[in-house]
Amino acid sequence: MIPLKIETLLKGRVVESNRVEYKSGWNPSETICTICAFANDFSNVNGGYVVIGIETADGIPILPPKGVPPEKLDSVQQEIFQYCNMIEPRYIPKMEIVNYRETGTFLLYLWCSAGESGPYQAPADVYSNKKDEKKTNRIMRYWIRPASLTTYAKSDEVSELFDKFNAIPYDDRVNRSAAVDSISRAYLEDFLRESNSSLANELNGKSLEDLLLSLEVADETDADLAIRNIGLLMFSERPDKFIPGAQIDMVKFNTPEAEASDDFSEKSFFGPIHKQVRDALRYIKTTVIEEKVVKIQNRAESERYCNYPYNALEEVLVNAVFHKSYREPEPVEIRIYVDCIQIINYPGPAKWIDMEKFATGKIRARKYRNRRIGEFFKEIDLSEKQSTGISKILRELRLNGSPLLEFETDDDRVYLIATIKIREGFGKFGEKFGEKFGEKFGENGTKEKIIELMREQSRISAKDIAEIINMTPRAVEKNIREMKKTGLIERVGPAKGGQWVTKT
Repeated sequence: MIPLKIETLLKGRVVESNRVEYKSGWNPSETICTICAFANDFSNVNGGYVVIGIETADGIPILPPKGVPPEKLDSVQQEIFQYCNMIEPRYIPKMEIVNYRETGTFLLYLWCSAGESGPYQAPADVYSNKKDEKKTNRIMRYWIRPASLTTYAKSDEVSELFDKFNAIPYDDRVNRSAAVDSISRAYLEDFLRESNSSLANELNGKSLEDLLLSLEVADETDADLAIRNIGLLMFSERPDKFIPGAQIDMVKFNTPEAEASDDFSEKSFFGPIHKQVRDALRYIKTTVIEEKVVKIQNRAESERYCNYPYNALEEVLVNAVFHKSYREPEPVEIRIYVDCIQIINYPGPAKWIDMEKFATGKIRARKYRNRRIGEFFKEIDLSEKQSTGISKILRELRLNGSPLLEFETDDDRVYLIATIKIREGFGKFGEKFGEKFGEKFGENGTKEKIIELMREQSRISAKDIAEIINMTPRAVEKNIREMKKTGLIERVGPAKGGQWVTKT
């Protein structure tokens, strides 16, 4: 679980409402049941957050907060530890006292990540006397949050909980072939800054090991840290070396004959999986997507549309990377044809999903295959994570005037192919598709694109830039030297580990 700043949490932008519980005051029984439910993580979203000292109206926090009286902070913390001992097996959340905007209003902020030793149970009433036979509230129950309310699990849900804890998601398992030096601190720091994590303020005072433990992407052992798969997927230079298939492969066919022709180009994207997504999308944006501007008859304004709506492509690719099974060695595939783009991931949707409803965005996932990936993607605005992706894709296609999204899978749901067809009016390749980026945009356009990439990723290398914009590293370095001389960009820090600063 990523430690978020309280301000970020209160905005409700990166965490779903069913993962946050606000309490106006300290209510031991309700709070302990909620902590137990987050530890059980029934929906596989990696727990949640409890904030004590905030009143709500229809689930929305009322600001400024009421706060917890300063003289009660110590006693409430002690009671939380005391009553958490009633959870079986024992579970203690991480706890922080927050001085809200330095106003002297204090909140108790609990991070309740998904537990590993469950299922967890707790009494409905922590004050009940276990010796009193008449008190039903003393009965231990398994608490869950199937929505935004805490409730006890029914018999079939208890069975699901036991099945869940017997099968820890692959992205949250320890990878025995990895070590601390498998992680890039630069990528980790970039992520913390982008996600607005409270850890971003502590980078100078924390070791890499401390950061990995705080993010719960590593486990302490008697010797070195044990790195979890999510740490490798998000912060390793080459996660595919530890998790085969953790990459994106692209093939672009330059003629209608497609697979029957020899005229095609191939490209693979490596690195942290969120970087793979962004690099692949930049490549598509600069080499495939075209825009047309058509003046509306008898009106002053114009209509703009693209051969493929970028936002729809982004959502499809993010979902493919998010929902792929990293137990399987097949990479996510992007196949670009003259009249459509296909994105393929393995496996397909679960067998209980009705594909007709799935294609219209009417299915809501009950469980997530990769809960940690979803959490990390959500916090850098890459994933909606509430099964809203298909609805967003359909909306973007409709706004662009594009054909409907098509899905294909087999009876065993071994794969899922999502096909976005070219918009009418772009019946065959535009000039841009078969040309190199530098040839299309010219020298000035190249410099603009390099600056754009540096703004988006301050630590990007000239080699990575060259791959994305389809130029030679030497040509990119030449442009960089020229822009340094004219003051358009500046390199800050050492050659390795430094970053770009743009002046435009």
